[in-house]
Amino acid sequence: MKDSIKVVLKVLSVSLLLLVSSMISCKSVRNDIVDKTYKLEKFKSKQADFSSIVINAYDFEMKKKLAGIVYVNNVVFFMDFDKKNKVKPLVVTPNTDNYFDVEISYIRRHTVKVDKFFVKRGDSIVIDAYLKEDKRPIVD
Repeated sequence: MKDSIKVVLKVLSVSLLLLVSSMISCKSVRNDIVDKTYKLEKFKSKQADFSSIVINAYDFEMKKKLAGIVYVNNVVFFMDFDKKNKVKPLVVTPNTDNYFDVEISYIRRHTVKVDKFFVKRGDSIVIDAYLKEDKRPIVD
């Protein structure tokens, strides 16, 4: 009898833990789209009709922001600077309910590719790309 009560209590505590953790966080990290050179995070926008893809590019070693060139579904975007000459994140407002491919490039850095992620209405996607140094000569 005591064993069955212990099992029931364990099940209830695990269920409560899962419920609380799901209510606390609205942010979700897709483990299948995280690797050593980028991080993709998905948030729910407070405005149900607004979706965005926010892209940041960093030097892999120094973690310094880079003003990279970004391709979203083969459309080119250039990262820009603010009035204080700091690199601004690139914000793209996509057509929703579509798959997207993103490539982030910078001179003398390896291109980071983020393939086939889906954006639904109300999603805000944040991509932090960490570009590793490309030691190949520019001209042979």
